[in-house]
Amino acid sequence: MAFKGMSPDEGREVAGAINDAGQQILDAIDSATSTVNSVEWVGPDYDAYQEDWNTFISGPVNSLIEGFQKRADQLNTHADQQDETSNQR
Repeated sequence: MAFKGMSPDEGREVAGAINDAGQQILDAIDSATSTVNSVEWVGPDYDAYQEDWNTFISGPVNSLIEGFQKRADQLNTHADQQDETSNQR
């Protein structure tokens, strides 16, 4: 009989890699945010730029990180389901 399903350990390993990638993105964004906040720039243009930056971080970047987490969680769920299915045999 041909193999069907997934290796739960490999699925969890990939989920961990996805979480790690998300964390690396967060670390890079934190570093960039520190740089944006450290610019010696005063005035309405900077205020607008900083507001735009924060909107970008709280919108698209936050959605990206949530997407990484969701996909990692899905893989972990599938790995758990595969363990349950395999243990029933």
